[in-house]
Amino acid sequence: MDFVKRHSLSIGLALMFALTWPFYGQLGLFVGYGLAAACLIVTALTQGANGTKALLRRFLLWRVGAKWYAVAFVVPVAIYTAAMLLQTIVSGSPPDFDDTLSRSIFGDSAAIWLFIVPFFLTDALTNGEELAWRGFVLPRYQTRFSALVSSLVVGVIWGLWHLPKVAPDGAWAVAYAILHNVALAILFTWVYNSTRGSLLLATLFHAAFNTAYVFLPRAATGGENIVMGGVVLAVEYFAAATVVAFACPSDLSRFSRVVE
Repeated sequence: MDFVKRHSLSIGLALMFALTWPFYGQLGLFVGYGLAAACLIVTALTQGANGTKALLRRFLLWRVGAKWYAVAFVVPVAIYTAAMLLQTIVSGSPPDFDDTLSRSIFGDSAAIWLFIVPFFLTDALTNGEELAWRGFVLPRYQTRFSALVSSLVVGVIWGLWHLPKVAPDGAWAVAYAILHNVALAILFTWVYNSTRGSLLLATLFHAAFNTAYVFLPRAATGGENIVMGGVVLAVEYFAAATVVAFACPSDLSRFSRVVE
């Protein structure tokens, strides 16, 4: 057991990949539950019932101030809307609101706006990723490194975790996934540390990004080609750089960084 405690991060990461990669396509929306299960197993083995309860109680940290709810809901939409406007300038073509993942999911004749809130709630409830990336992995890296460096490391791992999904689409898709998740990891650390480790806010933030991804034009939210994907990355890194500039890189918040 001492071995597991000393190497809890490495064992946790290995188990996270082992419980998700072989079933990535089959689990669908619930793939994050594999990540959550791995983290809960390692936490239970190393910290017992009290440690597990403390981790899960982070989902109950809801008194964080209205501005952080605004950040969670508005920032993802603002980032992708800015990318969409910049793409319009670069390409000279208006955004195609008929070319969205939501159209593929719900059908061309559906009243898409009716599905936004149900999709958001479903995504939040089925999200197991934040318990893993922010609840388990990030705090352990933040015991060793600054919040910024920890975010960069988590972002690379987070991007690599998506390999079963993006690798079939080629090298650009893999590079885009990693660069995209590194930028987002900085934003997520900012929200997580600034709310004293609220997994609730991190989950809402994640669900808002996924909802924007599904309901806004594909070009504005993905990296189907280098030019349009590069525009999206430019906006995401501008947002991440703004956070780093105005928050202390060591903590990425006005509070101390959240550690294990």
